[in-house]
Amino acid sequence: MSSTTTYRAQRALTGDELTAIRNQIEAAGSPAEIVATVVRAVFTALLAPLGESLDDYNRDRQLIPGQFAIPQTQWEAISDAALDRADAFAARALLALELIDVMPCTYQDPDAPVPPVERVDQRPYEHVLTVAREATDVIAAASAHCDRLGAAFGVGSPEYREAVTSWQRGLSRLFAMGLGARTYVTRDGELSLLVRCERGFVYGIVFHPVQRRCTRDGCRAVINDDGHAWTYLCDDPKCPDGDHAPSYPLDAPHPGIWQFHS
Repeated sequence: MSSTTTYRAQRALTGDELTAIRNQIEAAGSPAEIVATVVRAVFTALLAPLGESLDDYNRDRQLIPGQFAIPQTQWEAISDAALDRADAFAARALLALELIDVMPCTYQDPDAPVPPVERVDQRPYEHVLTVAREATDVIAAASAHCDRLGAAFGVGSPEYREAVTSWQRGLSRLFAMGLGARTYVTRDGELSLLVRCERGFVYGIVFHPVQRRCTRDGCRAVINDDGHAWTYLCDDPKCPDGDHAPSYPLDAPHPGIWQFHS
C-alpha cells in the first residue's frame, strides 16, 4: 500500500523564477541575509499562486516549509547558490545546516528547468591555519603511531589501513574552508587535536584506541598493557586459569582510529 504526501503547493519553479532567486542570493551581504533571502525568494514564488505572501505569516500563523515542495534538481540549484555565496563569509558548513530547516521538501521531476550558471569560487584567498607547538608534537606523534602500526601489523593490515585513512581524513578536515578561513589547532591528548574555527565551531580529532581483549571462547576480559586482565562487571565470564589470549601483543602499538567529535 503506497501513500502520497499532499502539499499546499507542489510545483516546479520557472526558469526565470529560479534565475531571479539565484540573483537575489548573489546580492546577499551576510550569512543571515543569505538565509533570509532564500526564504523570501522561494516562498514568495510558491505562495503567489495561492493568493498569499510572506506578510500573511507571523508568530501566530507560522510558515511550515514542509508543506511545500519543489523539484529536487531545483532545490539543489538553490542550495548550491546559497552555499557558494556563503563561502565568501566562510560559513558554508553552518549555512548548510540552516538551509535544511527553511527549504521546502522535494520531489522528482526530470523536466524541471534549471538554467545553467557559471559557478564562481567565492572563498577567501587564504586559509590561515594556526597550530600550537604542542599540537605539532601531536601531529608528529600520530604519524609515528601509524608507522608503528604498519611495522607491527603490516601495511596491508586493517589495523594500519583504518588508522592511516582516519588520520588522513582528520588532517584534510583541518585545511577545509567550510568552517572559516582562520583555524586554530591545539593539543587534546597525546594523539588528539582540538580545533577552533573562525565561525565559532569547535571540534576534536580524537584517537580512539581498540581495547585489547581476550580471544578465548567465552572470556570477556580486557587486558591492559601490563598484562592485568579485568572485566566491566564482576560476574562477567573470564578464563578460570588466568591464561588469557590477547587480541594483539602487549608490546604492540594500540590499533584504533581518529574520529570527528563536535
